Amino acid sequence: MAHFPFVHTGILGVEDHAEVQRYDVSMNVDQDEIWATNCKFFQPMAAAASKGGTITEYKYRLPHPHSVILYKTCPSRPGEWDLIGLFIQPTEKDACIVHSFVLVFDKNNSDTDLLHFQQNIFLQDRIILENQIPRQLPLDTRIEIPTRADASSIAFRRWLKANGVTWSTTQAENLE
Repeated sequence: MAHFPFVHTGILGVEDHAEVQRYDVSMNVDQDEIWATNCKFFQPMAAAASKGGTITEYKYRLPHPHSVILYKTCPSRPGEWDLIGLFIQPTEKDACIVHSFVLVFDKNNSDTDLLHFQQNIFLQDRIILENQIPRQLPLDTRIEIPTRADASSIAFRRWLKANGVTWSTTQAENLE
């Protein structure tokens, strides 16, 4: 969520509301997946169906190291959740193909409008991700300085380590 005001300015965030509020991160041991819940963030246009800024709630579910499902409050149907799924197909240690799905409740916009809205968001993310350094995910938290907003990222890296995932990752070398 910390990137919303800076990458998706005027859509999923604004710099005046950049603080990431405390949220919960838990490990579902039975399913071997991570959940980040109670994630709330001000968004000026949370979806194509939005009619002004609102606090949007997210739930992030990581059922697999290369999959994430975002549950997002639906602006046009209170009490319902829109879903966005990303499935990552690694092709090299520092490259991948991302497959996605978007399930939203919106009877006021055309399929084309919904597609353009979501493609705009994905394109903004893609530009950042394709230029990210380091290109491989550091698993050692000493390489970066984590903040409260990084709680789910820290849990994810620990989960990868615990499951022996090393593809597309890097370790700290001689940090002392």
